[in-house]
Formats: sequence, structure tokens, C-alpha cells
Amino acid sequence: MKHLEKTNDSIMLILKGFLNMKPKDSIILILKGMAIGIGNAIPGVSGGTIAVVTKIFDRLIGAIVPDIKKLIKNLPFLLPVGIGMAAGIFLTALLLDHLFENYYVPTQLFFMGLIIGSVPTVYRECKKGGGRIRPINLIPFFIGAGAMIFLLFAGEGKALFSEGNALSARDIILYFIMGIIGAAAMIIPGISGSMIMKIFGAYDTIISSVANFDIPVLICFGIGAIVGLFAAVKLIDIVLKKYRQGTYCLILGLIAGSLAHIYPDEFRFNTQGIIGIILLFVGMAVPYLTELPAKLKKEE
Repeated sequence: MKHLEKTNDSIMLILKGFLNMKPKDSIILILKGMAIGIGNAIPGVSGGTIAVVTKIFDRLIGAIVPDIKKLIKNLPFLLPVGIGMAAGIFLTALLLDHLFENYYVPTQLFFMGLIIGSVPTVYRECKKGGGRIRPINLIPFFIGAGAMIFLLFAGEGKALFSEGNALSARDIILYFIMGIIGAAAMIIPGISGSMIMKIFGAYDTIISSVANFDIPVLICFGIGAIVGLFAAVKLIDIVLKKYRQGTYCLILGLIAGSLAHIYPDEFRFNTQGIIGIILLFVGMAVPYLTELPAKLKKEE
């Protein structure tokens, strides 16, 4: 009877949360989740940074906790965001090969613009609650930038996984580890999980598995992602509460260092190059336009 009562209470709590949420708010959360999912699927672009830009990062960190009651209470928020992220990752997996094969330079420059445009938002987060940036917090900034530059010179690794359809025990472990890395990086602004997986030689395999619904691979990767998500969220939550300014300075350094990963070496002043420059500025404007409605509402 007690279990039945708890189940009924949980269902009522979920229903109450969904009933209190306006359809417009759910649609906005789905769209924000899609933006985060797209960012997570693109090497060099941080889904965590997009979560900061769309102003749901802190709420997302607070909602993902290893507590069933709190998770149930946060479902009206987490479900739309999760649906949007899944849709964004899947759509990106389908389109990414085509875009990079045919429009590599414009696509990369657009993503570069998105990252540059996110810098003012993260800089404001650095100063929030602490006023001026303390000199000591320049250290994590340079550590973050240096780490990303190191990864650039580390180069991409060779393929890690066995060829063929059958999964070996080694593949299962590696997909699980890649899931942990991908999920942890997904919620850390400035770090691109896709880029790190590309360095390890796992990115193409994962994207192909998503696009082709390779269930065994997705299960291994998904379990690792769940483990990584909860472990990283708890750590980030603690760090942000105790060392907010230093953490965001580190994030700012990671973002600054990631620009070198995005810049396309194939850039030329031809048609695609000119389109790419235009898209660079379009990308820079996107974070500002995302924040504009909130700014106008605040001024009113």
C-alpha cells in the first residue's frame, strides 16, 4: 500500500508540474534543448556553452540530481529539454556529413561565430556576484586556454573500435567510457565532448551509430552517458557554489582556446569563404539575439 501511495504521489506531482507549465514555455525549452543537442554533436562547439547562452545552465545543473523525488519534481523541465536535445543530436547526425562534405568552411565559420558571440555572456557570469575579476582567477583562465591548445597539438587519434558489426568486450568498455566523457563534457561550458571524442577517434563511429540507430552501440554509450551526467553534475554544482568566479574564468579560457579548433584551414577568399564570413557574423549575433527578449522584458 505504501508503495502504491508513493507511486500515486509521484504521478500527481508530475501532472501538477506539467499542468502548471504553459505550452509556450515547453516549446521554448524544447528549442533550447535542440540548440544544446546540436552543439553537443558538433566538434568544437560546447553544448554547455549553449546552455549558458540560453540561460538554462544553472537550472539544468540543479535539476539533474541523484534523488528520485527531485528528479520527478523536475521532469516538467527536464523532459522538454531532453526531447529537444535528442532531436537536435539526431538531426545533426543526419545532416552533419552533408554539411561538412559540401559546405565545410561556411559551417565551421558559423560555429566559430557562435563561440565568439558567447564570450560576453560568460564574461558577465565571471563578474556576477564577485564584481571585478580577481587576479588569482586569471590562473584558471590560462589553464583552460592552455589545455585546449594542448588538445589541438595532440592531434586526432586512430580509430579505437573494431571493424565489423559485432561488438567486442573492448568496444563495449570503450563506448561506455566515451559515454561518460561525452555526457560530462556536455554540461561543462567551453568543452566540446564531440571534439574530445574526435581526438580519441570515436566521433565518426558514434555519429554513424546515432544516424543509423545502432542499438547495441547506443545502449553502451547511453549507460556511460547516464553515469557521466550524474557524476559531473554533482561536481560542477559544488564547484560553482564555492568557486563561481574561478570556474567561469576557467570556462572562458576553455572557450578562448577552442577557437583554434574551429578555424578551417581550408579557408580561401572564394564563394564559400565569403559566405562563411557572413555566417561568422550571423553566428556572433545569435547569442545576443537569444538574450534580447529577456533584456527588453527587464527594461520594461
